[in-house]
Amino acid sequence: MQQFITGGQTLKELEAELFGMLQKTYGEMLQQVLEWLDEELAKQRDKTRYYLKDKRTVRLQTLFGEVEVRRNDYLDREKGVYTCLLDAFLGFDGAKGVSPLLEETAIELAVTGSSYRQAAEALEKMVGYAVMSHETIRQLILQATVDKHRPMERKQQVLFVEADGLYVKRQRSRRRGKEEKILAVHQGWEVNGKRVSLVGKRHYVHDTKEPVV
Repeated sequence: MQQFITGGQTLKELEAELFGMLQKTYGEMLQQVLEWLDEELAKQRDKTRYYLKDKRTVRLQTLFGEVEVRRNDYLDREKGVYTCLLDAFLGFDGAKGVSPLLEETAIELAVTGSSYRQAAEALEKMVGYAVMSHETIRQLILQATVDKHRPMERKQQVLFVEADGLYVKRQRSRRRGKEEKILAVHQGWEVNGKRVSLVGKRHYVHDTKEPVV
């Protein structure tokens, strides 16, 4: 460990250096696990249905930084479409280039913060580089009304609804800005160590003229 510590470092600089090391290590581990899973899926696939077409590199933005993964693309002979078994197995779209946890974190920062720009800045401090623009986060919020609109498995008798508004300025437009109304629906709170997280949370954008509640 001494080889990583130089004289005159402040605690803040030391923390930043160690965080960078851990981030790189976890990113490499994530890459190795994803590529191992992809190879296992290739061995176990129905070869009469899934024809191995190519191996391509996808760049994923994650909480550990950018991770490059070489994965297999297949031709699904039954449906006549190209598919990636790794994406289907893990339930995400690798072509989007954003990991589900990073996307969820960005949405939660936008919902609980005061603006998309502040959410982008908070995410940059968390990850260590400018991973998303405020406009990208805004688009994630808008898409969440469709992508994340699924039935909620109720485990309790009470649902909590938190409503907030984010004023969004329209870029390159003469029209005035607009307040986006965002709802966070959840079943309560749970404590994980020093962190408190929402149980069964869903995010929605209220885009009608009806009252929120």
